Amino acid sequence: MIFCGVLNFKTKHNKGNKMRTIMKTLLVSIASLSLMLSVNAGELSVSGTAKATYNSTSGIQADQGVGITNELNFTASGEMDNGFTWSYSMELDPASGGTANNDDTSIVIGMNDMGTVKVCVSECGNNKKYAWDASAYTKMTDTGYDESIVYPGDAGAAGTATIQYHTPELPFGTTASIAYNTQLAGDAASGNTTGQTSTAQNSREEYSLVTKPVDGLTLSAHYNKVNDFADGSATEQQLEEGGAYAAKYSAGNVTLGYGKSFQAPEIGSAVGAGTSTIEYYENTGYSLGYAINDELSVSYTRETSERNMAHSSTAQYDIEMDSVQFAYSLGGATLSVARADYENVGYVQNEDVTETILAMTFAF
Repeated sequence: MIFCGVLNFKTKHNKGNKMRTIMKTLLVSIASLSLMLSVNAGELSVSGTAKATYNSTSGIQADQGVGITNELNFTASGEMDNGFTWSYSMELDPASGGTANNDDTSIVIGMNDMGTVKVCVSECGNNKKYAWDASAYTKMTDTGYDESIVYPGDAGAAGTATIQYHTPELPFGTTASIAYNTQLAGDAASGNTTGQTSTAQNSREEYSLVTKPVDGLTLSAHYNKVNDFADGSATEQQLEEGGAYAAKYSAGNVTLGYGKSFQAPEIGSAVGAGTSTIEYYENTGYSLGYAINDELSVSYTRETSERNMAHSSTAQYDIEMDSVQFAYSLGGATLSVARADYENVGYVQNEDVTETILAMTFAF
């Protein structure tokens, strides 16, 4: 009994020493890891814009108002031991009702001469539908007013998650990319909510190319298609696909742009004569921008959208938009005036609207 008691005491004593040794080792390891991470930790930066606007649409009081919009972009970046770089971006922007969303996120891995890999949610679009636009303030068919022009789809659209590969810069300033996404809500695709395992979801492939063969000239193009989870159905007549191409040329103070985009919607049933099924949309735009001096810029932009029917004699009306814009730099801020005249909004004859925007923008 005495021997057993002594053995038991020594065993407990040894266990206590071992436990203290383990705790000391663990604390030292954590401290070393903390020091290592503090040395290799990335940098965090914040950038964004704050903008005050006054918007008037066709003199309708309900569509007039003063507002403030803002976007904050939080970016962290660093470098890995193999020389690759990484960056993380999260945008905080307002949504309807005054709530803030941070669902626009991306992780970018720079692999030096091997190109770049991106994983994005509601970000990283490669759509070239506006690559031709040289407007002084903004793309007027991309404002709060919806004129109902149908554009090609985008792998980086809101609510989708994509994985992308971008080449390094090739000869003539050429870059290419390929992107793949699933049509899941952005947060669901990240695994943060239920529903991400649903099989009834489409996917999208997107390819883009940008090249600069001569000084001042930029040529852009992109194509994307939807892979329907119900491919092979006997009732499917057409799957969704679309794309765009554009040219923009700058010489001195003048910038010229021209582009076209196409969107073919999915047709899920047989098309008969006399139906109103839409086969595809065709959009055309051209833009002229002129920098009068270092402070003042002006532009004129025209855009049209044509709706083409599969089999129908129904009369069609093209949406037309003409925009004149001015932008004046005040150093830390930019004062802008933009006016757009729309005809046949929603492809409806004589549905005409005028939109005027006054904006003061601060960038930081």
